[in-house]
Amino acid sequence: MKTTIFAVVLLIASGFSAPGQDNPNIPKGMKQYFFGFLVKGEKWSQTPPKEELDQLMQRHLAYIHSQVDAGNYKLAGPFLDDDRVRGFLIINAATAEDARRIVSEDPLVKIGRMAVEIHPAMFADISCVRMEYEKPKP
Repeated sequence: MKTTIFAVVLLIASGFSAPGQDNPNIPKGMKQYFFGFLVKGEKWSQTPPKEELDQLMQRHLAYIHSQVDAGNYKLAGPFLDDDRVRGFLIINAATAEDARRIVSEDPLVKIGRMAVEIHPAMFADISCVRMEYEKPKP
């Protein structure tokens, strides 16, 4: 009986290959990423003094740069309206937990000024896309 159950599970699982790995239902060139939305966190309304906010923003941007350089963020940017969702990230990670862990290290997320929503997504492989930042002037 255990052998039969194992065989059935194995047969069912073989029909669901990993995204982009010989699954005929997924077009070639597709890859799973995680879409991250940076949203106003529980401490958004507690605006620190301008100097402190500027420093936090510099640390936030430096963190984004470090994750781009590490290959974890494929695209990142702010939304220009003043709505609940403040920015987006396309995250290259193995799991949603990994993606959440990466974004949770952002200084603005750590202090609760921003929170993160993670959504798995599949779209064309963007591994050839490279964000470039100008080096800060001394």
